[in-house]
Amino acid sequence: MNISDKAWCSIDAGRLTIEGRSQAGNETWFRVPELGVSLDIGRCPDVLVGVPHIFITHAHLDHALGVPFYAGQRRLQRLPPGDVYVPAEALSDFEELMRVHERLEGVAYDTNLHGLAPGSVVNVRRDLEVVTHRATHRVTANAYEFVEIRHKLRAELSGLSGHELSELRHSGVDPSEEVRRSLLLYTGDTDRGIFEVSPALFETDVLVIECSFISDDHRDRAVEYRHIHFDDVADHAERFENEWIVLTHFSRRYSPQEVQHGIRKRCPEVLRQRIRLALPEPFQRL
Repeated sequence: MNISDKAWCSIDAGRLTIEGRSQAGNETWFRVPELGVSLDIGRCPDVLVGVPHIFITHAHLDHALGVPFYAGQRRLQRLPPGDVYVPAEALSDFEELMRVHERLEGVAYDTNLHGLAPGSVVNVRRDLEVVTHRATHRVTANAYEFVEIRHKLRAELSGLSGHELSELRHSGVDPSEEVRRSLLLYTGDTDRGIFEVSPALFETDVLVIECSFISDDHRDRAVEYRHIHFDDVADHAERFENEWIVLTHFSRRYSPQEVQHGIRKRCPEVLRQRIRLALPEPFQRL
């Protein structure tokens, strides 16, 4: 059997929860409640309407169809404008798409569309920034890295009293230093080329990466349609430093059982305990 159109998963990835569903050519979206963001939007299920920040990796319909619906629902529910981030090269087309829907519905949407190029940085909270990377797919595509920003006392000042630290601040010296930690990187659709153009994916705490194909006879499909085959992941097994690796976007040719069994059979031992599959239970673990 294939994954139900209504079935979605919830994955405990340490400090983060990855909720959503992803099936190649059908629909992909993930919500991360702790960050207040959505990774792609799919057809825009109701649970995404209240999410203020939507990061669209590319314009394929299974990832981006729901943008006009999101805008319309936020208007109907009198929610403040949402922020939708898309690849810079696709921004003008998304803007035209929204104008078409405004004409069709006879309304004005109040949604902020932003075009992001590789290297662009967006601050969605005081303690959270999003770094844009380039994914390697058939159309222009972005990957997004979510980086936590914290401040801690400088090590060389750890022995000072509170009064001494206060005096430093009054004299114009900041006793703290900024610390950045990569919490999550989401690739969206891509092929194995992303391993070379976006090496940050190997170091983030939680990597959410597509893995469309699994079986031997689908290696050529992965190359033709510019998707990842699990063997591409296995080839780089020793490079992954992540605490969690969430595999997504499985082909509709596979049942959940076939996905779980096929990856379990091919998975290097060094990755086995860290991998989770973006499938409903009981198919998430190897």
